[in-house]
Amino acid sequence: MIVSHNTSTRRHPERSGQALAAALFWIFGALLFVAPFYRAPDALGEEGLDAGRNAEMDIPFTQDVADFTADFEIDLAPAMEEASEEFFGLESPTLISSGVIHAARVRSGEVSYMRHCVGCHGSTGDGAGPATRYLDPRPRNFRRGVFKFTSTVSGGRPLPADIFKTITAGLAGSSMPDFRLVSEERRWDLVEYVRYIAMRGEFEQLALDIAWDEEELPDFEEAAEIVLERWSLKKVKAVYPAISETDYDADSIERGRAMFVDAQGANCASCHGNGGAGDGPAADGKTDDWGYPLKPRDLRPGTYRAGQEPADLYRSISTGINGTPMPSYLGAFEPEQIWDLVHFVQSLAGTDGGAR
Repeated sequence: MIVSHNTSTRRHPERSGQALAAALFWIFGALLFVAPFYRAPDALGEEGLDAGRNAEMDIPFTQDVADFTADFEIDLAPAMEEASEEFFGLESPTLISSGVIHAARVRSGEVSYMRHCVGCHGSTGDGAGPATRYLDPRPRNFRRGVFKFTSTVSGGRPLPADIFKTITAGLAGSSMPDFRLVSEERRWDLVEYVRYIAMRGEFEQLALDIAWDEEELPDFEEAAEIVLERWSLKKVKAVYPAISETDYDADSIERGRAMFVDAQGANCASCHGNGGAGDGPAADGKTDDWGYPLKPRDLRPGTYRAGQEPADLYRSISTGINGTPMPSYLGAFEPEQIWDLVHFVQSLAGTDGGAR
């Protein structure tokens, strides 16, 4: 038996070699994926995890609170912590009675968030997780309540379905992956947790902004009422195309092109360029709401982060994209004109003017 075993081993050395190579390949791949999440703060530079920040407007929240305390000799941090728990803790009567959140889903969603999302979006949802410095565009900072891809009016808070869509499908052309392999139930739990940390963060940021404006402790109850009103599902409504899609034909595309390039029309070309390459005369120097550089979308690949369906493009043009210079055209043009713009944008896909 011993002789037979040794003979077999000698005859097939390539099997063990292949297995070892495969194991090393997967180990190496795993290390490449997780390395950004486990680097020590010292390895990130003197600023630690905040080294990924590079804009004046995106000052870390705790630093901003400390600056306020130093400037006005008012210890804001303990008052802020107490008020945040009073109005947005999961046991808060104010939060529970408002009906804006499902507390049971929030608790379950936190588990999934810490497993799937914290590395990029950070434990507080500030978009400054340990992997942030390696990603462009940056992960979303939820703490101002600003979500770029929504079905709601410009400046409005997202519907739960909007966040669910982003979690499920990801965002094409960015580092945000799809999570279709996570069960639907857990994805809805994640939606509630993201909504929860977004509204709690928005409350804390609003209270801090008021404190800076008034140079004193803010009225926390008033700030809580404002935020809960903004997130109320009774107030947040979706924008749907006002009419069914018009015919996609050469005439519609040409009308859309004329509006796209006309400075007195939609004037899209000023940023996106006449050919949709994102190279318009006003393209340079654009920033998002946090002061980070932002380039207008190159429309030629036909990849749109808000979704690939015509109705998705219609909503993006109608409502604009929150947190960016992309304006809302809702009310500025007739629904038929917006469909013409949609068709022209679609005609650019593949481009050099590719077809639908």
